[in-house]
Amino acid sequence: MSEKQFRQFKGLDSDFLYELKEGKLHSILKFERKHRKSFMVEIRNNFLDLYFLGHGIEVKRKSGIYYLIASKRFDPKPLLSPELEKFVQDYGRNRWQISFDDIEKEDSNSFNSIMTSIISKIVAHKKGDISEGVSEINHFIDNRAIGKNGILIIDRQVVYPGSKKGRIDLLGLKRLNNGKFTFVVLELKNKNNSDIANVFTNQVKRYIDLVYDKYEDFKSTYEKVLKQKIKLRLLRRIEYNIASKNEISKRDIEGIVILDNYNIKSDLKDDGLLQRALKDWANLGDRYNAKLFLKTNVLDSTFFMDYLETEYLIKKYKRNN
Repeated sequence: MSEKQFRQFKGLDSDFLYELKEGKLHSILKFERKHRKSFMVEIRNNFLDLYFLGHGIEVKRKSGIYYLIASKRFDPKPLLSPELEKFVQDYGRNRWQISFDDIEKEDSNSFNSIMTSIISKIVAHKKGDISEGVSEINHFIDNRAIGKNGILIIDRQVVYPGSKKGRIDLLGLKRLNNGKFTFVVLELKNKNNSDIANVFTNQVKRYIDLVYDKYEDFKSTYEKVLKQKIKLRLLRRIEYNIASKNEISKRDIEGIVILDNYNIKSDLKDDGLLQRALKDWANLGDRYNAKLFLKTNVLDSTFFMDYLETEYLIKKYKRNN
């Protein structure tokens, strides 16, 4: 079956790719390279999402003109110079936009000034809150390279067009024993989210089913997206050879639940969230491969390692990677 028969639901056309790589949108890539630890660029279906602290800023093309678009909560106008302020236009009731044609009219630092102003607004809006969106971004940024046994995060907030199976928090790739890659779905629950109790059968199962059912569409889409990310230097240049569906089983698509900032001390009762999640996990069945990644914020010696344990863990990690 040829690639054209599969549904590619993300990616940039050649014009958008050109403008981003060497045209009027190139300032986005230059900004990303200076702020890789906190800022990221995600490829959508002929538009971009620029993420900072869990919030998205869109780059869209309308009638051949490229625009920066975001919520009025992050309106940069009050922080901009008069020369740049005049370019901020209303876009619907709750958003604003700036044309990249207008940005180009000013000096080479115009995009940096606009983005710095937007980010300042986002920081003020967050007020130090670590939401699931912030945690997603942190996991994404910290996993943009892959070790031998690691997971490469390749997308966030993934929705398959027309599907009612929900939104995958994070989508990743992992290596199979044959050296090829397949998909991993990751569901993140920040703090003691009540959805922890049924996260395995209600979300992980659905997302694994979705990726497996539409596997060749996911494969075709992300092969294209990964090639474009490498071309744009958003990812390291390695060969991401994704296995075909006939080379995997459903168990090869791993589901990982990340409990981030989880307060285990407040949840030790018999009907606590983690206890209910374990029962829910047991109902998942042998066809599904799920794992739990617990990041508790409780300082208790149960979770501490001494020097020898730490040294052993580091050696084991190095040996396995």
